[in-house]
Amino acid sequence: MLEIFKKPETTYPINPRYRAYGKARIDIAKRAETRDDWDQLWKKPTHPFPFSWGSSWKQCIEYKVADFPAEVGFFIDILGFPVNAFDPDYAMFTSPSGDFFFSVVPTREGETPTPKGAIRLQFMVQNIVDTAVELERRGVKFDQMPARVADNSAFLIGTFHTPHGIRIDLWGFDSRFDRPDSDQLPEHHEHQGNISRDQEPSNEVEYLSDDEL
Repeated sequence: MLEIFKKPETTYPINPRYRAYGKARIDIAKRAETRDDWDQLWKKPTHPFPFSWGSSWKQCIEYKVADFPAEVGFFIDILGFPVNAFDPDYAMFTSPSGDFFFSVVPTREGETPTPKGAIRLQFMVQNIVDTAVELERRGVKFDQMPARVADNSAFLIGTFHTPHGIRIDLWGFDSRFDRPDSDQLPEHHEHQGNISRDQEPSNEVEYLSDDEL
């Protein structure tokens, strides 16, 4: 097909002020090594939080899938997620106490499903190892059973995927694995993500006024 008939990609211009604000915040993260550093360097946001919540749900992330029944069945009948809203082409999930919300919708004709690597769902849980064992009993296939994020850490992460391929991370501590020499630690699988990264601190952080941006 000729290039002139191709639909142009949607682009969103970036206000340079946003980038300047972001660079200043990132520079603080590079410099701060102690809590005192954070307290001295961190500034209040330029503008205050603008939203006042209503009486229903407060925030939701939505993604599209090609196999809506499989995704719905996985969350409801395998993971046991409560349903906040549901109809034949929409599902909103939450926790028993309404701590979070996310929704799944089927793709319509001509639409593309959400790319598998576009988002992750991450949950901080208690008794992470017991939780993983129970999920395996239900048929969940883990890519990584809970394992330490570092050799001397009691902080564990385990991962699996939804039928659509959205990655779910389980994070948590487990008191049974609070010593580096514990012989009860599950088999370690390499974690592909960056848990931490040492960065060279910069020399200064600059805060710009609106007139300077």
